[in-house]
Amino acid sequence: MASSSSPVLIDTNFVLSCYRFKIPLDEIHQVVEEKHHIMVPENVLAELRNLHLTGSDREGQTVMLLILEKYPTMPLKGPVDRSLLDYAADHPCIICTNDRILRGALKKMGTRVIMVRAQSHLVLD
Repeated sequence: MASSSSPVLIDTNFVLSCYRFKIPLDEIHQVVEEKHHIMVPENVLAELRNLHLTGSDREGQTVMLLILEKYPTMPLKGPVDRSLLDYAADHPCIICTNDRILRGALKKMGTRVIMVRAQSHLVLD
């Protein structure tokens, strides 16, 4: 029997933090040991496109949108945090976020979380 692959979903603030601290998204592959696949929720892309950023954050927004194009999308709609919680409630997955409140809610549900630690690397919590 073939083993299934765990979806790893990326939150908007995680994307921007990775850019800001120069952490490649591919580092996710180093912290997740089981078979997995990175997916970008459509509402994360929409939120990232609609952020009104300035300076280097604006540059990061553009760069990250280009990088995210290489990953498949997932058709999540509505507010990002709520949609990630709803998805995690119904599907085993890993969520990448730095949002403290979202991380706490996901951990209570038993969902694993990847976050940026010490502005230098990713950890699976």
